[in-house]
Amino acid sequence: MTHPMYNTDRAIVDRLSSKPLDELSNADIVNAARLLIRYNGLSDGKDIRGDIVLALHKWNKTPNQLHVKAREIWQGGWRPSDLLKDEVGSGADVNAACGS
Repeated sequence: MTHPMYNTDRAIVDRLSSKPLDELSNADIVNAARLLIRYNGLSDGKDIRGDIVLALHKWNKTPNQLHVKAREIWQGGWRPSDLLKDEVGSGADVNAACGS
């Protein structure tokens, strides 16, 4: 049985593993760390876990270094909701659509 989030997680891993280290966002780092945890010991996620480990080798990082960095990001106040702030417009387009 496949994890219910497998397809979504697979897309995340494919995207972040294609990036060089200097282009990783906080979200990429946190996602890589949480997916390593999610698929730890799950036979249906060995490919996801393996691809993250391969990316870590490419970045010359260890799983422990990844988890330390992810904790630093969280302790620094970053939250996934920070991503939404970048996706929300000024509101001008909403006002125009409402006839204002």
